Amino acid sequence: MTDKIFRLGFIVAGLANIVGILLITKGMTSSTLYEQDPDVFSKFGILMIMLWGLAYIGTSRYATTAVLLPAAFAIEKLAYTINWAVWMGDNSEKVAAIQQQDFLGGFFMGGYGINDGLFFVFFAIVAIVNLRRRNA
Repeated sequence: MTDKIFRLGFIVAGLANIVGILLITKGMTSSTLYEQDPDVFSKFGILMIMLWGLAYIGTSRYATTAVLLPAAFAIEKLAYTINWAVWMGDNSEKVAAIQQQDFLGGFFMGGYGINDGLFFVFFAIVAIVNLRRRNA
C-alpha cells in the first residue's frame, strides 16, 4: 500500500506542477504570477516548475527505493514554501485584489505555499522511509 501511495504521490506532484501551472497561467499567457513575484514566476521560472514536474513523474518508478531524489524534491518544495511565506508576509493584503483581477492567479498566490508545504512533507517522508528501508 505504501509503495503505491509513494508512486502515486510523485505522479500527482508532477501533474500539479505541469497541469496546475498551465491552468493557472492560462497556458503561459497570463502575466499575473510574474507581476506578483517576477523572480520566481518569470516564463523561465514557470518552465522550470514544469521541468520539476517532469522530474517527479519520471522518477516515480524509484519512489520506493530512492533517498536522495525525494530529499532533493523536499528541499525544492521547502524553498518554494519559504518563498511563499515571505511573499505572503509582505503582500497578503493584496491577494483579494489580485483575485478580483484574475481569480486563478490570486487563488494561486494566496495558497501555493500550502500545496508546496504538503508536498515537502510528502517527499521528506518518502526519503526517510526509504532511508530506513535501506538501513534495515
